[in-house]
Amino acid sequence: MVSILIGITCNFHNFENRLSAAYVRAISCTGAVPLLFPVTPHPYSWEQMLQTVDGLLLTGGGDPDAVHFGEEALPAQGEVQPNRDEMELFLARRTLALGIPVLGICRGVQLLNIAAGGTLHQDLAGTARVQHDQKAPRSYPIHRVSVKRPSLLYHIVQQERFRVNSMHHQAVKSPGAGAVISAVADDGVVEAVEFPHHPFALGVQWHPEWLTKQATHAQKLFAAFCAVAGKCQNK
Repeated sequence: MVSILIGITCNFHNFENRLSAAYVRAISCTGAVPLLFPVTPHPYSWEQMLQTVDGLLLTGGGDPDAVHFGEEALPAQGEVQPNRDEMELFLARRTLALGIPVLGICRGVQLLNIAAGGTLHQDLAGTARVQHDQKAPRSYPIHRVSVKRPSLLYHIVQQERFRVNSMHHQAVKSPGAGAVISAVADDGVVEAVEFPHHPFALGVQWHPEWLTKQATHAQKLFAAFCAVAGKCQNK
């Protein structure tokens, strides 16, 4: 049996590559093998890392620099990780161009959208009407999302409304080329973006890796992602 290999991008903080074990657990529970992608400033290694895997998971973390979508950083922009931005934007653009399955989570959906030429709300203050940066445990679903039909996300979860956890202050503003919005919160904030003409390119603003123990929609999302990665591997 050939293993399905999923690359998972690391966060980079205080000169250390870090990754929540929740991402590793969520991928491992599908039967796929997680491979950690450390942030490196050496572009020659990025393509080589991508060539070793069947799918890519873009994880959460700090704010992408607004310069990548043609804006100046507002005072509310959070900590920026320049090396991580550069590496992940390269990986995101390559997965979109080559048809490599990619799942973006929180920062990950934002990076996918920027890679396609989209923009972000740099800060939801004054816009949000539900709690997007929750004051609750990470595994606690704090607000509802509404899923559009037809969409890849709906095809996977088979639910139009469910509750999610939420840890962000930025969000997709204008979808990039080829991207469509497939879920929103009750206040209209974008919660999921997908690329219909790609085998599997989907990003969600919440953190399903913390919900896999209690939410079927989270379990189905990782299972579907890894399943498509396995099918693309065999082509």
